[in-house]
Amino acid sequence: MITHLKTNIFNRYQIYLSSFLMDFVSAFVVGAVAVYAVELGATPMQLGFIGSIGAALYVLSSYSGGKLSDRLSRKKIILSAIIATTISCFGLARSTVLGQLYFYYGTFNIGIGLFWPTVQSLLADSRHRLNLTTTLSNFCISWSLGFVFGHFTCGYLTRINSILPFKWAVVLCLIILAANYALSDSEGAQKLGSADFLSSRNEGKRILWRRFLACGWLANFTLVFILSSAKMLFPKLALDIDRLDKGVLGLMLALIHGGQLLMFWVVKYWHGWQYNRKIYIITQLSALPGTGLLWLTGNVACYALGMFLIGLSAGFTYSASLYYSTSRPPESSTRTGYHEGFIGLGIMLGPLSGGFVSGIWNLHTPYLLCFWLLLAAFAVQLRLLYRPQANNPEN
Repeated sequence: MITHLKTNIFNRYQIYLSSFLMDFVSAFVVGAVAVYAVELGATPMQLGFIGSIGAALYVLSSYSGGKLSDRLSRKKIILSAIIATTISCFGLARSTVLGQLYFYYGTFNIGIGLFWPTVQSLLADSRHRLNLTTTLSNFCISWSLGFVFGHFTCGYLTRINSILPFKWAVVLCLIILAANYALSDSEGAQKLGSADFLSSRNEGKRILWRRFLACGWLANFTLVFILSSAKMLFPKLALDIDRLDKGVLGLMLALIHGGQLLMFWVVKYWHGWQYNRKIYIITQLSALPGTGLLWLTGNVACYALGMFLIGLSAGFTYSASLYYSTSRPPESSTRTGYHEGFIGLGIMLGPLSGGFVSGIWNLHTPYLLCFWLLLAAFAVQLRLLYRPQANNPEN
C-alpha cells in the first residue's frame, strides 16, 4: 500500500511537469501557426479552417482517447501521443505552404487529443481519497503556466523567425517523451467518489451532479469557443489592422492564460464552490465585458483587459467541467474524453464561425457572436440548475 501511494505521488509530479511542457509546446504551435499562416497570405476564413480542422480531429481523438484509456495501458497511450506531437512539430518546422500547415496542425491535435484525457484520468484515479480539487487545481496551474510562458516566449521567437517556435517545440516534445518513460502505469486500486463529493452526499445535500456535469461541459464549450476565437483570429486583427508588434501580440495571448492561471489558483483554495449554483453562474459573468471590449474597442489596454477577463471565466469553467467529470468513478476517463471533446468543439466552431462572420463584416464581429453565444449558454444553464428537482438527489 505504501509503495503504491509513493508510485502515484511520483506520477503526480511527473504529470505536472509533462502538462507544463506540453502546453508550452501547444502555445508555440498555436501561436506560430496563426502568425506563419498570416505571413503565407491566409485570409480570416482560412485561419478559421486551420483551427477548425485541427479541432475536429482533437474532438475525435479525445473521445477515442478517453474510451481507450479506460481499457488499455495509459502509459502506452501517453507515449504514443507524445510521439505523434513530436512528428507533427517537426513537420510544421519544414512546412512552406498552407496545405502543409493544415495537415501537420491536424496531426498535432490528434496527438494532444489522446494525451490529455489519459493524463487527467491517471492523475485523478489515485487521488479520490484525498482532496481531488487541490490535485486538479495543481494540474490546471501547471498546464496554464505552460501556456502563459509559451505564448509570451512564442511572441518574441516569431519576431526572429516564424518557424523557430516549431523547432523548439520538437526539442520540448523529446524532453516530455524522455520524462514519461519513467511514468508508472499503476492506477488507484479503488476507484471511488472523491472525498469532497462523498462528504456533500453524506450531509444529505441535493448536489445535482448530473446537471452540474452537463452545465460544466456546456460552459466549458462556450468559453473555449470564445477563447479559441480570440487566439486564432486576433493575430489577423492585431497584425494587419492595428499593426501591433509581434511581442505585444504574444503578451495579449499570454494574458488569456494569465487569467486562467489566477482562477486556477483561487479555485485551489476556495472551498465550497462545488455544487453551488449561484457561484457557478456569477463566476462566468466576467466573460461578458471581456468579449464586449474585444468587440467594441481598438485600444491595446482594452484588448489586454478583455483577454484577461475571458481567461478568468474560462479558468473557472474548465475547473468545474474537469472536477465534475472526474469526481465520480468508474469511467472517469470516458468522461474526461467528453470534457476534452467539448473543448475541441469550441476550438473547432469558434474560429470557423468567427472567420465566417469576420469575412462578411469585420475583424471585430467574431466577439459580438461570442457575446450572444455566452448569453444563450447562461439561459440554458439557469434552466438546468434551477429546474425543480426530482426525487433522485443526483439528477
